[in-house]
Amino acid sequence: MSETLLPYARIISALNVEDEALRAFCVSLIYNQTVDEYISQRHLRFCSQQIEGTFFSHLLALTELALDSCGFLGGQFS
Repeated sequence: MSETLLPYARIISALNVEDEALRAFCVSLIYNQTVDEYISQRHLRFCSQQIEGTFFSHLLALTELALDSCGFLGGQFS
């Protein structure tokens, strides 16, 4: 029988940064954890500081979109 080993770290690059940000956003909400916990548990590594910035920019945009759709941005409370 062959043994399947999982990689220790997941490298985040320009090719997968958007998908990983969306995954981090959803998993963090579903499992009530912080994004830092998600990054730690998944052993994420960013290929550059620019990609890390892009990741967090996407998370911020997703958060703003979610809050806006709920009416929490712009001083509105629906």
